[in-house]
Amino acid sequence: MSGRRIGFAAAGLLLLIYSATLAPSVTLWDSGEFLAAIHSLGIPHPPGTPLYILVANVWARAIAPLIGFTLAVNLFSAMCAAVSCGLMASLFARWTGNRVGALAGGVTAGAMSTVWLSANEAEVYSAAMLIACTILVAGDRARVTRNARWLVMLAYLAGIAWALHLSALLALPPAVLLALSANAEGKRYQVTRWQIAPVVVLAALLGASAVLFLLVRAPHDPFVNQGNPESWNAFVDVLMRRQYRPAPLFPRQAPWFIQIGNLFEYADWQIALGVDPDAPPSWRRTPLTIIYAALGVAGAMRHRSIDRVSWRAMSLFLLTSTLGVIVYLNMKAGPSFGGDFLPPGAGHEARERDYFFSLAFVCWGMWAGLGAVYLAQSHSGEPGRNGMLRGALAALAVAVIPVALNWSAVDRSSEPRASEPRNHAMRTLTHAPRNAVILSNADNDTYPVWYAQQVEGIRRDVTLVTIPLLPASWYRAELQRRHQIRAGTDPRNWVGLDATLNAVCADARALGRPIVAPLRAMPRLPRSC
Repeated sequence: MSGRRIGFAAAGLLLLIYSATLAPSVTLWDSGEFLAAIHSLGIPHPPGTPLYILVANVWARAIAPLIGFTLAVNLFSAMCAAVSCGLMASLFARWTGNRVGALAGGVTAGAMSTVWLSANEAEVYSAAMLIACTILVAGDRARVTRNARWLVMLAYLAGIAWALHLSALLALPPAVLLALSANAEGKRYQVTRWQIAPVVVLAALLGASAVLFLLVRAPHDPFVNQGNPESWNAFVDVLMRRQYRPAPLFPRQAPWFIQIGNLFEYADWQIALGVDPDAPPSWRRTPLTIIYAALGVAGAMRHRSIDRVSWRAMSLFLLTSTLGVIVYLNMKAGPSFGGDFLPPGAGHEARERDYFFSLAFVCWGMWAGLGAVYLAQSHSGEPGRNGMLRGALAALAVAVIPVALNWSAVDRSSEPRASEPRNHAMRTLTHAPRNAVILSNADNDTYPVWYAQQVEGIRRDVTLVTIPLLPASWYRAELQRRHQIRAGTDPRNWVGLDATLNAVCADARALGRPIVAPLRAMPRLPRSC
């Protein structure tokens, strides 16, 4: 079986697995926002992910007549993740010559719980992973063929990655390393760096130009219009994520050992999350993590002995997608980690951020699959048919274990997980009086409601006011522009939360609109509300 067929086999198997666990509707966190933005060609939270919104919209328009809009978008994530791991399996088959190990690695990588959870809901990370793996393929093709057109393609993909999601650019350093490494036949590019540089820059700019969608679309004020980037200043603010005040590299928001320890916590959830979903260590789950870590080391060593160039690229890929992410994002401690080592009141992330390390878990899965097959074949003592059989059995085992042990934790098709986010949105909307103004205090209270209103057209008479967004001047201006609700006398001036909520409630009452303030996770409200 050729490397290309290995890739198709890995992608096909994973697509079947993802489809069997696919969310039938909206899920928690960003899914509802993305579905509403894709449906309305809108602008989700900064940096706006414009290319993801555009491509997913086109995909959904083509597939939705067959299976419905929401399922179509969720399937888009499944397709992206499956093809990503298929591309990696194809690369490994060519790099190592071990097709069984490459197939095992591809399926194992796709069965990692974080990768799987992004693959069966509406999320940007599977699409970003596809661009990242395509960047690696372009870098490898440039090295093999020494055709300068692959360098141009690599630059174009880098621009596209920036327009889709920055995490895809984690693959750029290893791809450049591949492209600039010596060719096995000693071939050289037939152009000089000075000849190719202008074309490369233009290709990158062309790919990145997709971000201009934000400027073009914002003046039409779509249903989801976070940041409202209708001016150049607002456009830059959205791209730079200034609404969130990104942390600088220093000082660190948590000690280094906490930030690195978070990565190990997330790694311990990858192989057997269904066995024990709690924070590590777990005597039922952690031993399997250690075994797969050892298989990954064995696979990396075997890869190094076969092809040093691609091994260096994969090692760099692992480095950028682990320490690179930790250094750049400078995250707080995760919600379930570091409490015993941090002072009282220390900040924690609002949710687990394991999805930032998806590409690292793909690297690990690829090497673990290769390592298992290599160890089985090398210790069989029989390089012939029996050795191949042992390798095939090892491949089956190493891929099946995470599929089986993660299934219950990542399956979004079964109840109550399949319906609860939508049901919560329906309860919020259907119980509200006509023309109500609902005060909301969290993403999971807001985004499913946005989904229900925009995608399903339910209770659009209701206005949702998201309290955490009120400090943003663009959001206060949106409330005034769309709903005649002043969040202060001048949207450009922040007068504090209490005064702003007072203004919101006073205007709602003046318009004869009832106010609904759910108690769950609600801060102390002013008396006027």
